[in-house]
Amino acid sequence: MRDGQAEKQFIFIGNHPCLDFINTLIVQNGEPVDLLESFSDLVKWLEQTHLLDKEEAKAAERKPEGMRILSQAREFRASLREMVEKIAAGKSVPPAAIQSINKMLRYRVGYRQVMGRAGTFSQQFRSESQEADLLLGVLAESASDMLCNCDLSLIKQCQNPACILFFYDTTKNHGRHWCSMSGCGNRIKVAAHYRRHRSADKRHR
Repeated sequence: MRDGQAEKQFIFIGNHPCLDFINTLIVQNGEPVDLLESFSDLVKWLEQTHLLDKEEAKAAERKPEGMRILSQAREFRASLREMVEKIAAGKSVPPAAIQSINKMLRYRVGYRQVMGRAGTFSQQFRSESQEADLLLGVLAESASDMLCNCDLSLIKQCQNPACILFFYDTTKNHGRHWCSMSGCGNRIKVAAHYRRHRSADKRHR
């Protein structure tokens, strides 16, 4: 919570930040809904995803070029969506998507530091860029990580034809079909149950 206001709620079902970013465009009642309505929404999403820390998020929100960054982020999201649609369909990654990612990675200027905590160590990126374009670099780094470190065959689209959400299938047998069982999974099961009973009723008439 910031300034006494509740944080906007986003959808985190993708099992990877890049897919969750793509999933900020959803469908409700058959209509597309953009969860990134403002530059502030983009910053809040990056903070909730832990791609920005609180200090970086506060600094980003003060930048005057927010609307430009939001527009570029939406264009980048569209490029990533096209890429992931092809991946989920078993097709090749479009060269244009790679070019788009590499273009945005140029904003990721900085270095990594080793952080120690309770006897364990991790790497943390320290940005040298003070520009809001840092946000685009963060998004591109997430896309780069997905392409380079994930099994692309496990990137799937929800099997509900009315849903446009993607996820990385981390289930043990890689048998996940829905964005969520409480959402699309339950709706499809209810619809199938209704069709079976309706068919049975017709046979017994």
